[in-house]
Amino acid sequence: MGHAMAPPVDPTPILHLVTAYWGSMALFTANGLGVFTTLAVGPKRADELSRALGVPERPLQLLLQAAAGLGLLTYENGAFANTALADTYLVEGRPAFMGNAIKYGADNYALWGGLPEVVRTGHSAAGAEDYLGRDPERTKRFVWGMHSRALGAARGVVQYIDLPSNTTLLDLGGGPGTYSVLLAQKIPNLNAIVFDLSPIVAIAREIIASFGLSDRVTVVAGDFTKDSYPAPVGAALLSGMLHREPESMCREIIRKVWEALQQGGTIVISDVMLNADKISPPFSTLFALHMLVCSERGGAHSKDDQCRWLQDQGFSNVQVRDLPPPGVHTLITGTK
Repeated sequence: MGHAMAPPVDPTPILHLVTAYWGSMALFTANGLGVFTTLAVGPKRADELSRALGVPERPLQLLLQAAAGLGLLTYENGAFANTALADTYLVEGRPAFMGNAIKYGADNYALWGGLPEVVRTGHSAAGAEDYLGRDPERTKRFVWGMHSRALGAARGVVQYIDLPSNTTLLDLGGGPGTYSVLLAQKIPNLNAIVFDLSPIVAIAREIIASFGLSDRVTVVAGDFTKDSYPAPVGAALLSGMLHREPESMCREIIRKVWEALQQGGTIVISDVMLNADKISPPFSTLFALHMLVCSERGGAHSKDDQCRWLQDQGFSNVQVRDLPPPGVHTLITGTK
């Protein structure tokens, strides 16, 4: 008798990866054209949509069919309509609208095209200085865009951040001030200081004013890698900033936060983090590559490493909390 054939390994996961960007681009294009927002009023035929959107009918028809195949649209009696999924997340003006985050994904598509070059050379095509300060309009769009993208994730994260009322919070590298604003809305008499580069905090000031919170959320211009921090504070939030820095700089930042905190004060690190094995969860490993593509120094740190850095600095009661799906963030807290 011959040997029984071993069952072949199914190549489907590889084939899915080969074409994964097809679905991304279909979503990016439909979102960019406003397909889902236009369909919010009710079903439309391709020719009606083509007139409404001002694009030729044949390519639009193929895009709409693809969106239907991806579960974003339905197709009945010759007309396309939003599925519940699209209606909830892809219609502008709805509370859970994700279109701005999707536009950000589309903006990064070309950068990801440069990944082979980044890995071969160690140099990324993108530099932060392109959008910071040189062109005031571009800086403004960037900071407001950062805010609209951050809102969804921040609402999820802020649910799990508990600080006593009357706390003064240092929001380090706080960008548009999104987290400070949401925490000020949640925690009675919380005062927050958004610390970031001067072109950024100039626009953060406008965003904070648009929430009517300028009396409780203030801004201070500075570079968290070089300058000392406003002090004394009762809590410090390090949201989505340590993943841009190597370990030596992270430890230095944590040291300066320790100096700024009152005794009994709290440090909160909120970020996309790796597990101890550094190869899971998959979103975090891909996010680390995304940071490499965007910023060269960027990546992702493991939860264990960051806990160790806090403990080495003297923080006690160090705790890790992974946020439930669809959240991708982990919170690490410690007490001085």
